[in-house]
Amino acid sequence: MRPDLVLILPDLEPLRHVETPYGAAPVGELDGLAVLVRSEGVEGRALIWAAKEMGARRVLAGEAVQPVSPLLEEGDLVLPADLIDLTKLRPFTFFVGKGYGFIKLNPPFCPDLMTALLAEARKTRPRSFRGATYVGTEGPREATPAELRMYRQWGGDVVGSGLVPEAYLARELELHYAALTVAGEATAPLHQALLAAARRPDLGSLAPCGCTETMRFMKEQGVIGEDWKEW
Repeated sequence: MRPDLVLILPDLEPLRHVETPYGAAPVGELDGLAVLVRSEGVEGRALIWAAKEMGARRVLAGEAVQPVSPLLEEGDLVLPADLIDLTKLRPFTFFVGKGYGFIKLNPPFCPDLMTALLAEARKTRPRSFRGATYVGTEGPREATPAELRMYRQWGGDVVGSGLVPEAYLARELELHYAALTVAGEATAPLHQALLAAARRPDLGSLAPCGCTETMRFMKEQGVIGEDWKEW
């Protein structure tokens, strides 16, 4: 197991729970790797807090999504590079009322992890694509035909409900976060690619990105300290 990395996936049987200020986060296991289980009623804040609490520096998230682009086929693996957030009811920050959690989200996904994910995804399924725009909705229902036409006009490629607000929250706690999605319901290739990426020996020594410095300005100004639990 890699203590510096966790996966976030839906529909796994939890083996234990990590208590957080935002509720219990269910934890399962997939082929020896720790998995935080995304399920109805579990807050995104609980999942990301639990990842940090468990010692993770990197988070690989997976989700089965509905294709928006007509070029996508069932089973295609898609790496989001950008997102459109249509959620309204989900807590999107750890810093409610504190005024310093509005951090840069360009890019919203870790570019280093995306590179590793793409390499392993293409080994699993040649039809793997990077650079997609993810449309995040409240879910869990599928988009209507009219909504899909609208998302397509906006430049969306896939639509789902799992990656938002996880991407924002991971950035606030200075975690590297990247996601891999699969068009349709067949999650086997998704899991294979995520596991392969998680086991890459160079995953911990990829070229440094800015994910771990998102709160540096606030630290330098003395607004917050080094203990992330007190931010």
